Amino acid sequence: MRRALLFSLCFSLLVVSCDATLITIDVPYETTTTVEAGTVLENLIGEVGFGDFLNMDVTSSQELQNQGVAPGDINAVSLTYFRLTAAEPDGADLSFLESLEFYAEAPDLPRVLVASASDFPAGQATVDLDVADVDLTDYVVSQSMTLSTEVEGRRPDDATDIFAELNLSIAVTGQGACNFIEGGSAN
Repeated sequence: MRRALLFSLCFSLLVVSCDATLITIDVPYETTTTVEAGTVLENLIGEVGFGDFLNMDVTSSQELQNQGVAPGDINAVSLTYFRLTAAEPDGADLSFLESLEFYAEAPDLPRVLVASASDFPAGQATVDLDVADVDLTDYVVSQSMTLSTEVEGRRPDDATDIFAELNLSIAVTGQGACNFIEGGSAN
């Protein structure tokens, strides 16, 4: 009886949805990187030391797997926030940066700007980046997505741990909603 009810509900959702987004799942990411203290030469050259910031395999994230969502169930993906915090040493801030841009990259796809900032006030440890309005679906369902950086500034006087928080909002199609309902009802 329960299976018949789930089937009816999923069938109704599929008929009504016609690939429309039915649910949205937030997938948060956190990472930390260390920007080493700069030497005089590095500061003259302008090498800040961010490189590839984060490699992401979103489709195998626990948040999506727990809901039974497969790559084909993903209708749209957007970055909803991106925040950087100078976590260590005590009293650290991000004022050694002048501008920072994050780009999404994936095999066989063009590099695309996803977040940026150009205001890093002295004494302010946390900065919310401006998030670009871009659909990241193709990047998320690819083999892997990397966030790379372009940075202007100088290295800090002391090695600085930077904590990054970001969130991807993933809109799921009718089939994904059915998987979500079936997965959610098993709990």
